[in-house]
Amino acid sequence: MENRYLFREAEKIDVKNVFQLILERMQWMDKKAITQWNSTHYDQIYPLSYYEAKREAGELFVLWDTCHQEIVSAGVLLEQDERWSDPSPSLYLHNFVSKLSSNAGANFLKYAELLAKQKQKQFLRLDCAIHNSKLASYYEKLGFQAVGTCKEGDYKGILQQKKIS
Repeated sequence: MENRYLFREAEKIDVKNVFQLILERMQWMDKKAITQWNSTHYDQIYPLSYYEAKREAGELFVLWDTCHQEIVSAGVLLEQDERWSDPSPSLYLHNFVSKLSSNAGANFLKYAELLAKQKQKQFLRLDCAIHNSKLASYYEKLGFQAVGTCKEGDYKGILQQKKIS
């Protein structure tokens, strides 16, 4: 992990910037012909008010770049997730996003893993769209293993987890 980053709970002022990262990622998906957030009305399913509520609950985390003084990655970290039937103590990542011009996502995941370890969790868990093999491969390279699938409305995902050592 690079020392230039600060992983922390989001502050009230951060929420609009996190939502802006989501919107930028959706535009990027349009340009890359990736059908995921941009084709499922993600910004309407998870509007600004959703991120405000997650921040108030202490579940929205950001990765702050101390050199550029900006948020470069963010995600919601939950202690329970109905998509998973296995009750093993875990930390669940949702709404994961990173700035387009950065490679901060892997650093965010490392910090989330450290948080999971501090909370004495066995796994860091996440999911990605079943048809996004590139993203699934990215997570696998970072040590996550596919362990099942999930379905929520039109969304079909691959459940992935990383054992906390």
